Amino acid sequence: MKVTVKCFTGMRPCAPDGQSKFALFLEEGAQVAQLLDRLNVPADAGAIIAVNGARAERDKRLQDGDTIVLFTPMEGG
Repeated sequence: MKVTVKCFTGMRPCAPDGQSKFALFLEEGAQVAQLLDRLNVPADAGAIIAVNGARAERDKRLQDGDTIVLFTPMEGG
């Protein structure tokens, strides 16, 4: 399945080539935790995760076409 990932500044070091938005292919039924592992997001990064605009936890199952936003607690407005 294909998902879109958006990384704000604090999470960009985990993105391929430091991109702010990119597509990622995952196995069907993958969870947020697998996405974070794939991007090598450190467990202590304090990543805040949103899937399709709603806050999500690591055990959230992803679906084809989902948009995942990753940011750190110090970001936002």
